[in-house]
Amino acid sequence: MSNHIEASPIRVLLVEDSLLQLHVIKTILDSEPGIHVVGTAVNGAEALKLLPDLHPDVICTDYHMPVMDGLEFIEHAVKIYPCPILVLSISVQANQTENIFKMLSAGAIDIMPKPKATGGLIGKEEGARLAEKIRILNGVKFIKKNGIRLPNPKPLQCELSRLVIPRIIVIGASTGGPQALEALFLNLNADFSIPIICVQHISNGFLVRMLDWLQSMTNLKVEIAQEKGVPMAGHLYFPPEGKHLEIGVDGGFRISSPSPGEIYCPSIDKLFASVAESCPSSSVGVILSGMGRDGAIGLKKIFDSGGDTIAQDETSSIIFGMPAAAIELGGVCHVMSVVQIAGYLNGLQPYSQAKYNANSLQPY
Repeated sequence: MSNHIEASPIRVLLVEDSLLQLHVIKTILDSEPGIHVVGTAVNGAEALKLLPDLHPDVICTDYHMPVMDGLEFIEHAVKIYPCPILVLSISVQANQTENIFKMLSAGAIDIMPKPKATGGLIGKEEGARLAEKIRILNGVKFIKKNGIRLPNPKPLQCELSRLVIPRIIVIGASTGGPQALEALFLNLNADFSIPIICVQHISNGFLVRMLDWLQSMTNLKVEIAQEKGVPMAGHLYFPPEGKHLEIGVDGGFRISSPSPGEIYCPSIDKLFASVAESCPSSSVGVILSGMGRDGAIGLKKIFDSGGDTIAQDETSSIIFGMPAAAIELGGVCHVMSVVQIAGYLNGLQPYSQAKYNANSLQPY
């Protein structure tokens, strides 16, 4: 007799106003091993009534629906029954990034566009992608939106005290990163002045809208880094879409194209490693929520160079993969929630009041 105990199927609630699409999606998911559709609803109001009895592991919802649309549904659902939510809609195409970030900000964890060519009907290929997304979401923690903004966020006590006068802060994030960045930047002081460089893994076409979205929640000037530009106080930089971003030994930005076969572009490891070389003992590296290991090696290089290093904790991470990988390498000074990270960075600000020379990172 086998001792193997089969895992319980992933319980999915579908919210979709088209009865045809609802039938197609349910049929596809019920045919997938380990997934079971436990309930369906044709609008958000109906879905809210089902939540207490169905106890879904993952919710899959459309955006535009009568009575209560997907955005309003998510805002209510995260308070009543917090669990991972996937938006499956024809209104979250690559060029509809305003809709995408509205849904992410409301509490959705992931987005998947329906195919426009078929009027939203998904086929076998899209069904397989949908099932894979649901399996991934089943393994993540839902982070409640309440408490995302605190008047005076307090950091945890440091695991390894390391005095660093930071000339620059570098941040790496992937899956769950936009939500983490939202919480981080909302809680930075209004007069925060240390230059920040950030790498966020994101699909092509979404970068500019994400930057617009982040600009709405911070006093920092959010912009795309330019070749040979210099990080300036009070600015937040991202690499150009589809490019790597590094800091040269002269303190200027270096932009490069990916090599064939590279998994990550932009690469967090590349940015962090360049900062370890160009700003030894005077940088702070932060690794946030994300899948995989990008950033772990680079963060260890910052640590080994004498810099300060922080990993987002498991409780506040949507995906703990990247922070966990960095912790395993032994290159992390502090492990904190994303809001506590903001408090910690705010505490570093008194050490970086010097103005920055326009031609160098060296303070004068």
